[in-house]
Amino acid sequence: DVRIIAATNRDLEQMITQGQFREDLYYRLKVITIWLPPLNERNGDIDQLGAYYLERYASELGMTNPGLTPDAMALLRRTPWPGNVRELANTLQKALIFNRGIPLDREDILAAAGCKEKEPPPGAGDVQDILRAWARRMLQDDRRENLFEESVDRFAALLIQEALKITGGNRSQAARLLGLSRPTLHAKIDKYKLTFETSVKSSSF
Repeated sequence: DVRIIAATNRDLEQMITQGQFREDLYYRLKVITIWLPPLNERNGDIDQLGAYYLERYASELGMTNPGLTPDAMALLRRTPWPGNVRELANTLQKALIFNRGIPLDREDILAAAGCKEKEPPPGAGDVQDILRAWARRMLQDDRRENLFEESVDRFAALLIQEALKITGGNRSQAARLLGLSRPTLHAKIDKYKLTFETSVKSSSF
């Protein structure tokens, strides 16, 4: 006994009328037909499909399933997936290959899909997205030590530099913008070895 289960993304009835598919074969195969709409018309299936393929490919790769961040899952839901389920599965498999044991994020999905997101993600602003991507790169660098302190220092130095640029190098104004006292700002400038050009002549230096 043999049971044949066949799948296609082509319109076989139209192909028969065009002489591109055998009518007798079509009716031998067509006993019970299950029609599935494309993946972009059934976004509700993406959560279950994503969870299934992550578990499957993680097991095949001999690794713990890292899961998906909320941003990554939101991206999967709003992606059109012209290649349907196969494209979704392929993207998740690629993302897992380069995973370092932390939940897959939006940037991992975009990199695996080899594309850029056409529309900005809802909710989080551009600044948060940039900071999140930067933080993720830092976390994935195994060579770094004291990562937290180094990251805080780098961001603090950048914030101070921008405050000094906005105020033309006036430390008193920069300190007010930052909510710091002048002595604290001076100490941080020395700590981070910051240099800048001033366009304001002031006795506050």
